[in-house]
Amino acid sequence: MKFGIRLLIAGAGLALFAWFVLRAGPAEIWHTALGLGWRAPLALVPYALVYVADTWGWRSALGGAVPRRLAFLELYRVRWCGEAVNNVVPSGTVGGEAIKVYLLQKRGIPPADGAAAAVIGRTVQTLMQVGFIAVGTAALLRVAPHAQAMHHALAAVLMAGVAAVTGLFWLQARGTFSLLLRLPAWFPGRMRLEASREHFRDIDQRIRDFYRRDARHFLRCAAGYGGGWLLDSCDVWLVAWLLGTPISWLQALAVESFIGIAKALAMVVPGALGAQESGIAVVCHYAGLPVAVGPAYALIRRGRDLVFAGIGWLLLYSEEGRFGLAGVSKAGLP
Repeated sequence: MKFGIRLLIAGAGLALFAWFVLRAGPAEIWHTALGLGWRAPLALVPYALVYVADTWGWRSALGGAVPRRLAFLELYRVRWCGEAVNNVVPSGTVGGEAIKVYLLQKRGIPPADGAAAAVIGRTVQTLMQVGFIAVGTAALLRVAPHAQAMHHALAAVLMAGVAAVTGLFWLQARGTFSLLLRLPAWFPGRMRLEASREHFRDIDQRIRDFYRRDARHFLRCAAGYGGGWLLDSCDVWLVAWLLGTPISWLQALAVESFIGIAKALAMVVPGALGAQESGIAVVCHYAGLPVAVGPAYALIRRGRDLVFAGIGWLLLYSEEGRFGLAGVSKAGLP
């Protein structure tokens, strides 16, 4: 998608968000956000725990490819770097996953294993998100029984999600990368794909073997990503409590499930700018949250995203120097 179109989408989302801000009252939103005070760092805790759960799910997607010497904190660091790229660069998560594969390779994990884990991890995470959307839809039916437009929208997304996940598993069972090799010879990049035929076949085989022969790691992977989605809903619940406007667990589930949809639909926009904010404001309104909470939470959540993205990019920046020094030491150079 061209930059101009992305900018137009982001502008439309920000305009909608601005309307909600004006409707709620900028002064009241500012006063609400300031209410966090010294407790503001607590709002970062749920997302840090989401990273822990997702790292566990991603580690399980690697199956037996993870060396025992590779600590969980190292994988946590690698995943943080990849997600920082995903949250800033509008590449549909491709850029961040490529970074993870690269950093895993530097830690002794073959690229084929890393690439297979990237495909498996994203597929299972999407599967668990579909389940989470189903839970969020049921929650919205309870807290906002008259919001028919929202119910229909979530139901449509849920059906589309089921179809998408089914298609992903169907493609992987038949070899996603191998199917690319069947493209016509005139297709751009076809010859470059042909040069990596064996590598792609190796990745496809590893993916098929994981689904067919490694049920234990598959269930752990699903549990990790499922836990991550549930922990994500703790974020809005905790922030609302810190702001002095506590909400129910059902409201938190409904809000978070819709936010995930808004971000997924706006993956071509850097950081889902505008789409995330407007989505939060809309669903908070329908879920019955106080008027000022939605826009205030949108601002707090954007601040949280910036903190985690900033730390992730610093970690990524430190990677080259970190491994470069290690390489010099092994070579016996001063």
